[in-house]
Amino acid sequence: MKKIIFTDDDPTIREIIELILGDSYELKMYSSGEPLMTNGFELPDLFLLDRQLSGVDGLDVCRFLKSQEKTKHIPVIIISATSNVVRHALQAGADDVIEKPILIAELRKMIARHLS
Repeated sequence: MKKIIFTDDDPTIREIIELILGDSYELKMYSSGEPLMTNGFELPDLFLLDRQLSGVDGLDVCRFLKSQEKTKHIPVIIISATSNVVRHALQAGADDVIEKPILIAELRKMIARHLS
C-alpha cells in the first residue's frame, strides 16, 4: 500500500483526509511541519501539505523537502485556501496544488496521477 504523509494543524481536516484516503493509502499524519524539517519520518510515496501550518510554513517545508537528496524525487501536493497559492507553491517546488474547499474526486485523481 502506498504511503502518504499528510500535514495539517487542523485536527478536523486530518480526520476528513483520513476518511477520504485511509481506505486506499497508508497515512501518516502530522500536526506541524517540524518533523519533516528534521527528517524525523519514514519516507512516503507522496507528501500532502497544508500551505498554512502553525510554526513553519507549508511552502518552506516543500522547499526543504525538494532540496534534500532523499526526498527531492517524492511528489509534494500543497493544499491551500489562500488565493494565488499556485504560483507560490510551484516556485517552492510543489508538484501540484489543490485549493480548499477540496473536491474529493479531484484530490483522489491528483494523488493517483502522482503515484502511478
